Amino acid sequence: MVEVEPIRNSFYSINTFLKTEYEEFGFVIEEAALFPSGEYLVVMVRLEDDSRFLHVFNTNGSVAQGWEKGVAVPCADEAILLPGENEFAVFTKCSPGRAVIYPVTSQDPEKESLVVDFSKVPLYVSFTPRKRLVVFGDPTLDYMVPEGVRVVKLPTPADGYAYLHAITDSDDAVYVLYTWKDGQKHELRVGRINLPVFPYYTPRQFWEGMERLASTGPLRGGRKPVGDLYLMDNGSFVAVLGSKGSREIVLLSPEKSRSILLPGELIYLRFTSRGLFLITGVYGGGINAGVVSLERLLEAREIGRDDFEGLFSLGRYVPGVVDPKYAGVSEDCRILYFGRTAYRAMGQRFYYYLRRDVDYLYEIRWEALPGESREGLETPEPEEGVEEVESIRTLLRKFGQVILYGPPGTGKTYLARKVAVKPEFVSFHQSFSYEDFVEGFRPTKGSGGVVYDVVDGVFKRISIEAIYDSLPEKFRKKNATYGEMKKAVLEFLERRKAGENLKLAPKREFYLVIDEINRGNISRIFGELITLLDTDKRLGGPSETIVRLPYSGELFAVPPNLYIIGTMNSADRSIALLDIALRRRFAFYEVLPRPELLAGMEVGGVSMEHLLSRLNSIIEREKGKDYTIGHGYFLDIASSENPEEDLYLVFYHKILPLFQEYFYGSWEQLGSFYPGFEFIDDRGRIVMMDRESFMEALRRLVRAE
Repeated sequence: MVEVEPIRNSFYSINTFLKTEYEEFGFVIEEAALFPSGEYLVVMVRLEDDSRFLHVFNTNGSVAQGWEKGVAVPCADEAILLPGENEFAVFTKCSPGRAVIYPVTSQDPEKESLVVDFSKVPLYVSFTPRKRLVVFGDPTLDYMVPEGVRVVKLPTPADGYAYLHAITDSDDAVYVLYTWKDGQKHELRVGRINLPVFPYYTPRQFWEGMERLASTGPLRGGRKPVGDLYLMDNGSFVAVLGSKGSREIVLLSPEKSRSILLPGELIYLRFTSRGLFLITGVYGGGINAGVVSLERLLEAREIGRDDFEGLFSLGRYVPGVVDPKYAGVSEDCRILYFGRTAYRAMGQRFYYYLRRDVDYLYEIRWEALPGESREGLETPEPEEGVEEVESIRTLLRKFGQVILYGPPGTGKTYLARKVAVKPEFVSFHQSFSYEDFVEGFRPTKGSGGVVYDVVDGVFKRISIEAIYDSLPEKFRKKNATYGEMKKAVLEFLERRKAGENLKLAPKREFYLVIDEINRGNISRIFGELITLLDTDKRLGGPSETIVRLPYSGELFAVPPNLYIIGTMNSADRSIALLDIALRRRFAFYEVLPRPELLAGMEVGGVSMEHLLSRLNSIIEREKGKDYTIGHGYFLDIASSENPEEDLYLVFYHKILPLFQEYFYGSWEQLGSFYPGFEFIDDRGRIVMMDRESFMEALRRLVRAE
């Protein structure tokens, strides 16, 4: 058995991130490639002006470290993504050709990239599992190789023809699956190139010196070839090759070579640790995927449905919108990337790109193989709310600050604490001021009595700590006090404002969480510093702004590694009433009630999920979604020692007072319009019940939904 579930919010999160970066320029995802680990996805974006940019994302949809701003691909011609374990290569065909190897995660992936420039455009480039760059091209092709890059060059034959389909390698050899044509001779072969490459003087010597491990007749059909090559633990190998839309594949191994019929038209294939992963489609029917074990593959002449381990469907087969270029599966066969495509014009030709309205990433959960332990095979359940956390962090990296808003009890403050790492926490209220937040005079006892000193507020203190953490080493000292940090930061700002080219190197992220942000007088609390929140005006931004504060006369700026998270209850005050300067500088993220988090929780035969949905359907119909109540009211009830008593207390002393307020003057509607709601009479008085009557009334309320 196998369970397959789409990672539903992954591409939604990816597209949300890309919209914030590129929507004004018009963009499509031209290509994406899954890493063998299944942990990352590299995405290539094409804009309306045909410029292209690379980003790396975790497969949960969050952007990988260092890839927030993306890396430009300086070529409008074909670019091929070649993912490896901890690096990936990009081969661009703009003359004379270039391959660039990037780290998966880095503070500056472009700076840490390794560039191989070619004297001529190669016909084929591969990035092997052992980080070798295999290059196939003109015998006179040359290249510049930086330290740390290993290149294996295969020359094009002078008196024949070779077409490379798949390449893999071991510690001491490179294995190639290729088609060879020499006069009337036309073969599909597997060859081995021992390393280091034997000395040769002509391409003929190279190809004659290659160890030929297997060969068979050529692949029939001229459509796009789809092949892979797998090295087994016993030193043997198996290779397969098919063509898109064909109903057969060719198998090569040291012992045998044969054609194998498929149960549908070939879309994609790849060897994994579980066997050969196949995706096929039946015209007018469905797209099916599954794994065929190596043992069955080596003995079969035809693959039927019964030969698959865990066959599953990926939807209806439409040949024009599926392409092997937009498919991939992880080495352990647990993450599947499968993209439906569309196309658009570019100059005089068309190119394909990913549609935005389809789930492309899937999680595959397999049963253990015979004799195999489940330990290590289980995919851990994702921590609840991890997708929300990553979405909010994406907004913070883009805008610097975000406000979480929604009805009470939806977990906004809890979510803010999950996003923020060791945050500074403050609550706004009507008497909270600029002097509390930034700096101001405070009375202190001196030798001559009470004196007034300028004291730094919470925002200024955390900003100084974040700047100090990013300073060059020459400004820093071990175990510095706050006073020493401040002195170093002020010196840095003075010299930077004077024009010195001093660099910041942020090492950590700092978070300030402002609870109930809408309850304070925003204009008075932030003062002139509200403009410094813009990402372009922060330190290191294109419009960097350093100001002098009015009380102390000290220089001040907002660092790029300080993130602000505000929370507000939408029932308390509409977002529209917030200061317009604040609304323009903060991103907003709505946190709504999630009854599904209460699924399976029952108290006295009452489903907490259904109870919350019923209550909110009443509130939303009469007052709107801003006044609904959150799942937080019920989360801890089912696990308490006396759940019925806790439910009774929460309902009577938290929820019913809200209903009294929401339906003030129209309480009779509750009983007449919503059968089952028996807890408030037509004069607005709460109807007290004993425990048994209360639970029975709740059951009637839920049944009346």
